Amino acid sequence: MEQVQIQAPKIRTLLDSSNQFYQDLLGYKPEQTSLQQIPESQWNEFVTQRGLNPNSSGIYLPRNQTAVIQGENPLSLFHEYFGHGLYCEQNLTGRKLVDLEKRLLEEEKQEFSKGKFTLEDIQRFRQQNQTFQELENFRQDNLGRYELFAIWTEHLLSGEHNLRDDFERKYDSLERQEKEAVDSVINFSQEYGNLATMYSQGMARRTTPERVKGLLEDVYKDKLKDVRFALLYGSKNEFSDIDIFIVGENPQESHSDFLDAKMQSPRDLRKGIKNFDVRTLIPLMNGEFIFGNRDYFEQSRQKVLSQPISEEAIKHNLKWSFRMQRLRDENSKDDFLRNKFEGYSQTYLANALVLRQGKRLFTKEDLLSYSQQEKKIQLKGGTEKNAT
Repeated sequence: MEQVQIQAPKIRTLLDSSNQFYQDLLGYKPEQTSLQQIPESQWNEFVTQRGLNPNSSGIYLPRNQTAVIQGENPLSLFHEYFGHGLYCEQNLTGRKLVDLEKRLLEEEKQEFSKGKFTLEDIQRFRQQNQTFQELENFRQDNLGRYELFAIWTEHLLSGEHNLRDDFERKYDSLERQEKEAVDSVINFSQEYGNLATMYSQGMARRTTPERVKGLLEDVYKDKLKDVRFALLYGSKNEFSDIDIFIVGENPQESHSDFLDAKMQSPRDLRKGIKNFDVRTLIPLMNGEFIFGNRDYFEQSRQKVLSQPISEEAIKHNLKWSFRMQRLRDENSKDDFLRNKFEGYSQTYLANALVLRQGKRLFTKEDLLSYSQQEKKIQLKGGTEKNAT
């Protein structure tokens, strides 16, 4: 649970309002991060005793997930508590940083458990310690993204709390390269919204239909006006792509590092339903409704359940299984594409087998499971036949 030591109502107010902002935007807020305020008069002593940077106005300590800020400094609260703290809770890179720090802490406790030690003793130990070397390499590889997210967080929250002038003064002190990186993220957020920016930075994606609707409106804007309906489907793993199925005119598929939108025209939807095409049926029958014409969506689902299974549909799935095999072979040197097309090939083939048996299954897992069971039955039957 959140542990907060508060000395002034200003920080308390900023903390509460920022927590609510993140809860509304992302569906989560800092939970494991502690906040510690050090009076300005004690700051130099505090950082010197710990071998930290005395010129900073705040520090985040990953090993105990504590944000330490100097006095009443809103930007430090935004940077350390929300920028670094939330990043280390809800980002895979941040989580690994915390794990490495905690592992090093345990090794240091074991090394120095028998007596007194100095800061120099710890430094000598670290120079020979494998975990410390791994941690240092990881820090160097990810420091840019780690700090960039925290600075953008300052920009974001300073705007939410009418403190943008404070941020601009700090921004002016940044190096040119740092400014360019910050500007890039700010421009992205202005174009695609805060949620898309969070997701593009690798933050956990706690998706709901309502949250994804806002995301799509930010990303696609007026391009959504011809959409008949949109669905949220897929694994919904918080660190995987967000899978969206959109039916509308003039479809244009879109893929980014956080959003994978599959689009079909109404005509293609009708063809997909008629042919029991897995790339239509899996999202259609498993997806959560986001927005659009719900009656049209429900009628499309009902058509899948009520229409007869035709020989044409079986042949369609077999044909596409072979096509996907060919694409797999053509992309044999690209692991991602090879695995993608192999998966589609197996799913189409399994669906053809299921349809041949007069059945209707609508998840990849069910289709492949049924296919494997049928193979075992056929193998067993063939063995018994050969044995008689």
